[in-house]
Amino acid sequence: MVLFFALSLHLLIMNDIITTMFNKKFMEELFKPQELYSKKALRTVYDRLAHASIMRLNQASMDKLYDLMTMAFKYQVLLCPRPKDILLVTFNHLDAIKDFIRDSPNILNQVDETFRQLIDMYSCLSAGEFQLIRQTLLIFFQDMHIRVSIFLKDKVQNSNGRFVLPISGPVPWGTEVPGLIRMFNCNGDEVKRVEFANGGNYISSQREGSFDLYGDRVLKLGTNMYSASRPVETHMSGASKSLASHTKENAAPNPLAKEELNFLARLMGGLEIKKPNGSEPGFRLNLFTTDEEEEYAALTRPEALSYKVINIQATQDQQQNEELARIMGEFEVTDQPRQSTSKGDDLLAMMDEL
Repeated sequence: MVLFFALSLHLLIMNDIITTMFNKKFMEELFKPQELYSKKALRTVYDRLAHASIMRLNQASMDKLYDLMTMAFKYQVLLCPRPKDILLVTFNHLDAIKDFIRDSPNILNQVDETFRQLIDMYSCLSAGEFQLIRQTLLIFFQDMHIRVSIFLKDKVQNSNGRFVLPISGPVPWGTEVPGLIRMFNCNGDEVKRVEFANGGNYISSQREGSFDLYGDRVLKLGTNMYSASRPVETHMSGASKSLASHTKENAAPNPLAKEELNFLARLMGGLEIKKPNGSEPGFRLNLFTTDEEEEYAALTRPEALSYKVINIQATQDQQQNEELARIMGEFEVTDQPRQSTSKGDDLLAMMDEL
């Protein structure tokens, strides 16, 4: 009975978050041509998406989850073999999301519609345009050097928080393994070849990933980073004191974390059920192994990287359904333009409406 309740609770949270994330009006706002949002605006949107359900995160856990998200995405963008492969990374994200909601056809249709919009908008871009997108994203994340335990253990990140570029593996699709220089004359005829040591162990790509709605993406970037459940730590590099000695890396995973829910359980960590307070049932999600570790992280986090926490009060199921129906009824398009004072205000205002 407890496991059934935990499974239902996880599914409810996943459905609520994904429904909000792929809301039609929200997606229309994101797909509008616009400048890149600031880090503060991104964090605010992320906070509101994370709290779109009855899930509750305190400040330390929210900081930890945000750090993991930003560094994981930075790693994926940095290691893309080709600029165009950023689209395959996004498709891997969407494929994983569709697996979580395969039993919810209405939400699945929302994700598929976003899938089609991505294909229509980006599949026709040139390599130069994709390179500009990749460069813009890397510039956005270039000052973030947060150490993540899984990257450190896999030796893809240095102790200073910078990633290690591989010198082996498949080369980008459509390119040759480095090690040969061809020389041509003025008529375009090859006249000489010079071989050189490439310093790595490269192989040719067998095939290109699918850019269709369904298909084999080939590229593994953007898929589940975890082969087994394990705790995740994020530490600030530089002058900030390391939290490694305060983290129990070998702690057993929460038994409520089921394989089919690894998007939430493995990424966010342990789940702690909070006793009902009066007539309002709810729970608190803790991303740390112990409460002491959580308190220590909150005290040692630099003030510049701390953000306000949004507390969500859970209500009875009937009240939730009525509130959801009321909110969905308010999704109307108005012709009156929004007055914004800074970049990101329009999107944040829309988040307030969801």
